[in-house]
Amino acid sequence: MFSKIRLIVCMSFCVLLFSPVVSHGQKRSGNISYALFKGQPTPSKELLYHLGLQAHWGDSAGALNPSGLSLHFEKIVEPATPNAAAPEHYRVFAEGAAEDKVFVFGTWTLSKDFSADTRDIYVNGQGLLLLHESTADQELSFKADDEFEVAPMTGSAEPVRYLLAQRDGQMRIYATLVPHPVATVERGCRLEVWLAQPAAKSVLVVMDGFPAKDKIPLVLESAGESISKEMDTDENGHAVIAVFPYVPGKTQGILKASAEGPNCLPSVVLPWGPAPDAAAKPLSR
Repeated sequence: MFSKIRLIVCMSFCVLLFSPVVSHGQKRSGNISYALFKGQPTPSKELLYHLGLQAHWGDSAGALNPSGLSLHFEKIVEPATPNAAAPEHYRVFAEGAAEDKVFVFGTWTLSKDFSADTRDIYVNGQGLLLLHESTADQELSFKADDEFEVAPMTGSAEPVRYLLAQRDGQMRIYATLVPHPVATVERGCRLEVWLAQPAAKSVLVVMDGFPAKDKIPLVLESAGESISKEMDTDENGHAVIAVFPYVPGKTQGILKASAEGPNCLPSVVLPWGPAPDAAAKPLSR
């Protein structure tokens, strides 16, 4: 069951055209391209809808973020503790957000539905998120004792999605944080893989820094199977595709993705399955 805020968020993606077209294992449904390895069943429309929501989370605001504001996360360095499971803490900035407005902050993880923090959130002149209106001493501060923090508990390649919205409904900023990224950067080209479902039942392969409005060859390999396709980058050199790495008859394996730019060839690998033997990591070349 969606919460009220998540339902509002999802409404911007409700008009989808589901008309798959096969091309070297790659298909498209609505606003998300996806790739299936041989023998996999076609994913449901509901699943593709959620994958599209994840892939385009940062583009969701539209008219409610006309200035293109974004969230910036700054890791808070804390003294070492014996508790290795303690989450990392981040302070959050929304530079350019109105100081005279009250905000609400929401979180969406792979394991939980979208949830909103019950506290009122404010920003100071630097965009730092605070738990109360900034005082004169805090107006231009980059940190504060009563700042708003996030502490995501995630594993490798797992994203956390956030929403900062004015309580009056006039502005929204969407953002994704991957505390432990699985990515390779080569000569400005970045290739990254994000979990889209637990156990990597589906993932998002994200490309950034490639030539704008170009066709970039992408090769996907899993358990002896391969898919080759061309990714269409946008005006920012960005592209994303949903990938279903499972291969029939296999309970676990390794997904390898490689993208070829004019002067770069980044690759990443990610284990899939309920209990992978290897840790996800960038591929050394």
